Amino acid sequence: MTGPTGNEACRQLLDIAATVLEARPFETVTLDDIRRAADDDSQPAVDLSECSMHMLGSEILTHEGNSMRDAQVRAARDSQTPLERLRLAFRYVGENLERDVCVRAGVRIAGESHHCFPERNINPFRTWQRFASNALHEADTAGEVRQGVSIEDTAWILTAAGLGTKDLLAFTGEWHRAPDLLERAAVQLTSSIRWEGGHP
Repeated sequence: MTGPTGNEACRQLLDIAATVLEARPFETVTLDDIRRAADDDSQPAVDLSECSMHMLGSEILTHEGNSMRDAQVRAARDSQTPLERLRLAFRYVGENLERDVCVRAGVRIAGESHHCFPERNINPFRTWQRFASNALHEADTAGEVRQGVSIEDTAWILTAAGLGTKDLLAFTGEWHRAPDLLERAAVQLTSSIRWEGGHP
């Protein structure tokens, strides 16, 4: 099976699998469930003879991870300051969650079923805390952060706010709100630590 950036049939299969895996825990889903979902979606007969649930889950996780890295790269490209980069990264992640069922399925698998993929060493909190910490240290060096702020505590809180917002959206199903709510979380926290003489 090729990756999610491969042929159209592969991407359709991943989207079908992701639609099921967004709604149900990974451990409860079988290949027969994916076949039935494909039939219900009026797709051509799906050949899963060379697939496994682990393979499908791994492909979805790869797609989700790539989307998160892309959000960080885009934010770095589009921002003028480290604090603005944080705001944009949170917004772009929200846009990915809103638009892409594979991303939503991936974050659910990463959060609930990471133990099924020990070879990937999945830890979303660690990944995003590192990103937030690096950006905040850069902001501090650039004079954007007021004195006395604990960078690591702020990175921890920002990461918790982002992941908590994601969990709330998963509970309500209101993914269309993801860009605004995640951006708002970043803005509120970065505004509270910004040096008054810093960048607007």
